[in-house]
Amino acid sequence: MKRRLIAAAGFTLASACGLASAAPWTVIVQPGVYGRVAIGGYAEPPQVVAPQPVMAVDNGYGQVVEEVVDPAYATDQPPVYLWVPEYQRTHWAQYSREYGAYGVPVYFVDDRWYRANVLGRNWTPEQRAWTPQQWAEQDRLARDRLERQRFEQQRAEQQQRWNNQRAWYGRQPQQTAAASQPREGARGELGLVDNRRADSRAEERAARRAPGGFEHGHGGGGGGRDH
Repeated sequence: MKRRLIAAAGFTLASACGLASAAPWTVIVQPGVYGRVAIGGYAEPPQVVAPQPVMAVDNGYGQVVEEVVDPAYATDQPPVYLWVPEYQRTHWAQYSREYGAYGVPVYFVDDRWYRANVLGRNWTPEQRAWTPQQWAEQDRLARDRLERQRFEQQRAEQQQRWNNQRAWYGRQPQQTAAASQPREGARGELGLVDNRRADSRAEERAARRAPGGFEHGHGGGGGGRDH
C-alpha cells in the first residue's frame, strides 16, 4: 500500500509538471520524459548525482540489489545517463526494470542540470539541427569522451598515491637511522659511566690494601683484641 501511494504521488507530480511517464533506457527521449538523456553537444558535461555509475543486479539469492560499477573495467554495456524521479533513484533496485535498465550501469543526471540544460532546451545551433541519428551518435561520442576523461583522472590519482607511498617508504631508512643515533649516544654515555664506576672500585680496592687502609686497620684491630 505504501509503495502504491508513493508511486501515485510521483505520477501526480509528473502530471502536474507536464512530464510524460518513463521510457526504456534504449530510447533517447524528448525533454521532459523520464529516461535516457542524450548528453552530446552541451557546453559542459552533465552533472551527475554520484561519480560512479550504479547497476541493479541479482545478489545470488534472488534479490535485486544495487552495486557501484567501476567504469575503468569493461562491462557488457557502457554506462548511460538517465533522468529519473528522486524516489526511484534512491530505490533503483526496485524501479530499474521500469526502464529496462536491469544490469545496465547508470549515471543519474542531476535534476537542476537537467532542467537548466535539457528541459530548458539550452541547445547549441548544431544541436537544434541534429536528426535523431545524429543525437544518438553525438551521445555515444560524448559518453566515450567522458569515460576516457574519468579513466585518465583515476589513473593520475592512483599514480599520485603510488608516488606518495614510494616516497614514504624511501624516507623510512633515513628516519630509522636518525632515530638510532640518540640510542648510540646513550649507549656511549652508559659505557663511560660504567668505566668510571670500574675505576672507582679499583681505587677503593687499592686504598684498602694500602698501609693504614681499611683492610689493614681491620686486621690491626683484631690483633689488639688478641693481645
